[in-house]
Amino acid sequence: MIRITFAEEAGQDIEDIYAHIAEDNIAAADRHRERLRHRWEQLRQQPRLRRTRDDLKPGYRSITEGDYLILYQIVQMKKL
Repeated sequence: MIRITFAEEAGQDIEDIYAHIAEDNIAAADRHRERLRHRWEQLRQQPRLRRTRDDLKPGYRSITEGDYLILYQIVQMKKL
């Protein structure tokens, strides 16, 4: 199983987006968070099926959720 981790900046972006949406509608912010969780689960199951984004940086891939673009890299973890 693949583990998903976030860059510090990405975690802050997620919190900021949630807070922005919640200013108007907390239920909508909760739904958005659930859709993001669903996307992350898709990435865990099939990370290589998403669009490559070497135009931005070699090794990057992307997936969208609504109006948001999620950029990620597949990083091989060292086995202990």
